[in-house]
Amino acid sequence: MTGRERVLSALKRIETSRVPIGEIGGGYTDVIIKAILGDQYNQGSDASFLNHQSMRELLGADIVGARITGPAVEVVGIHEDWGTEIFRDFWGATHTQPPDATVQLVDPIAHSPAELESWRPPDVSNFDSSQLSRWKNTTDFFVLATLNAGFDLGYELLGFERFMMWTIEARDIMKQYYEKLIQTNLSLALMSVEAGADAILIADDLAFNTGTFVDPEYLRSDYFPILKTMVMEIKKHGLPVFFHSDGDLRTIIPDLIDCGIDALQSCDPNANMDIPTLKSEYGQDLAFMGNIDVDLLANGTVNEVENTTRTLIHDARSGGGFILGTSNVVASYCKPENLKAMYAVAHKELK
Repeated sequence: MTGRERVLSALKRIETSRVPIGEIGGGYTDVIIKAILGDQYNQGSDASFLNHQSMRELLGADIVGARITGPAVEVVGIHEDWGTEIFRDFWGATHTQPPDATVQLVDPIAHSPAELESWRPPDVSNFDSSQLSRWKNTTDFFVLATLNAGFDLGYELLGFERFMMWTIEARDIMKQYYEKLIQTNLSLALMSVEAGADAILIADDLAFNTGTFVDPEYLRSDYFPILKTMVMEIKKHGLPVFFHSDGDLRTIIPDLIDCGIDALQSCDPNANMDIPTLKSEYGQDLAFMGNIDVDLLANGTVNEVENTTRTLIHDARSGGGFILGTSNVVASYCKPENLKAMYAVAHKELK
């Protein structure tokens, strides 16, 4: 059975001889790939594709996350405090990468609701889908095309505090903003469908570990109806739709089901998102992916990783609808030996 067939079986609630396993997006940072591949790490002109392929083959992964690629970011200056490059992204916001920190927003796409109302998203017609097609046509991996929607991307382009303030002060303008972002990402989704994606993953963080960023009623009135139009348009083309969000989503899982989501990814145990428990309540409507804590891979022992993975597979595999993976992606600070142990358990735990 190929990786593609194994994941499709899970989505159809068919239990396979071993559970499917894999990560979303790039899946593994380059630091981890180098550590796992060692002398097999490729540094040639086609290194990115070949290293990601070798990494998955060595671990026995079933999934590759891929994006349609846009134009390269534009370097527009140097940050006066950190001395790091300031770069403008496709959407028009500028960012920088401080030393030993996450990417920081420098200048948002709008400084006032009026500016946001007049903002127009850029054209995606020059995006390149060839890499996604290559994964589909030359490998047996399940090709999970990754893109965004309107909420997570919405605050990344404005800054979280400004975004949250405007959800209260400028609700109608924010709804128009969601529509602009979602329509643009829908275009990328349909390009991904045409390129051969097996499913679409919408990455759209909505929650902290203690609950949603905003009142669920706000999401139900102002956001989910717009998200639903995107999901339903994708599903007209016969593809399942995965949804990634960190945090505790339990109050809005019925809403995600109503939006047409087929599989929920992340399911961080630190956010009370235990997959066996979630399956018992929502398994008829949703498949679940993830549930291995990234911090466990970073700080745990091989024995702890093996025991946690084995228990999760035992408790979650019955009746399909389960894909093993980390609760996000495999970060640079994870221990390579723990990653290998996690994947090895999946291959040993057969039905």
